[in-house]
Amino acid sequence: MHIVFVLLFCTVIGIVSGKSITITKKNSSASIHTLPFPNSVFQHKIRGNETNGTFVVFEAEYLNEGPGHHLHTKDDELFYIIDGNVQFIVNGSQFCASTGDYVYVPRFVSQGIRVYNPTNSMKPVKIQIMLFPSGLDNFLDEIALIYNQDRTNSTAINIISQKYGIIGLEPVQWKDLHCFEKFST
Repeated sequence: MHIVFVLLFCTVIGIVSGKSITITKKNSSASIHTLPFPNSVFQHKIRGNETNGTFVVFEAEYLNEGPGHHLHTKDDELFYIIDGNVQFIVNGSQFCASTGDYVYVPRFVSQGIRVYNPTNSMKPVKIQIMLFPSGLDNFLDEIALIYNQDRTNSTAINIISQKYGIIGLEPVQWKDLHCFEKFST
């Protein structure tokens, strides 16, 4: 939420080129399911066509798991943890992040997110995600179409991922950093 206000301020004072501002009201965006994380929901908040391609903002809710180990070749990514605890791996280093934390990952740096909710009994983790420049908003739209048609079509998923500069990497061997200790059963 804080990031959106900063970006709207920057738009108004002219740091981001363009003549209009975009205001997205709370709970005003449609939710979409995307692969490869069927336990997640995304909401577009500010799309690339609203920022002249400068950035995109969306919010994600992860019930469990999270984006696997991957890297972006076309965009930098900034995460703001709205609510919850997550475990990140960035460039081989694992660490915890929780409500109020920011995590910045530049392009060409490997990353992954782990959400721990083995019984799906807790509320989802909410994360605001910004990408510079825009483009991933279109990726989410294309992946959502596959999710709704054929969730097992890994060939189509890989083609779309490559189109947007997302490279899947080997699975992570997650360490127990006690990120989720208060949630253990």
